[in-house]
Amino acid sequence: MGTTFFLIIICAGAFLLQSFLGLQQIKNFNKEYVKMRKDGRVAIGRRPGKLRAGTLIMFSIDEKGVIQYGKKMQGTTVLARFKDLKGYEGIKMDSLNKNSPILKRESKLIKESILNAVQTYNLVINGEEIPVKKAPLVSMKDKVKSLSFSK
Repeated sequence: MGTTFFLIIICAGAFLLQSFLGLQQIKNFNKEYVKMRKDGRVAIGRRPGKLRAGTLIMFSIDEKGVIQYGKKMQGTTVLARFKDLKGYEGIKMDSLNKNSPILKRESKLIKESILNAVQTYNLVINGEEIPVKKAPLVSMKDKVKSLSFSK
């Protein structure tokens, strides 16, 4: 009984700590987003991490679509915070693509996040809706459902 109780306390403590740190990360995102939003439009790109680090990119954009500054959050834990993303100031948002020389220096995860931000920006500018990605369990359910056991 003592060992089981101890394990339950450890698990509950870990859950509470993770929840607290997750809320702190969300507060950090909201603070940065509000600050950028005061400067104009914000383009957000993401590359969710499953087994690797997740990456979130935010660009502050003026009315002409030119990047004023950028921020990135990258990490595998809830301890990740936003840092400056230098080198993109003055670049027109819709001019970035997978062949852009500036993206060659970036890691694959950051490059994917930036390209996602460009794609999202272009969708919004053209008045289209951003597609909602399905949750992993919903995708798995759909895959299982699509398997046909009848001939």
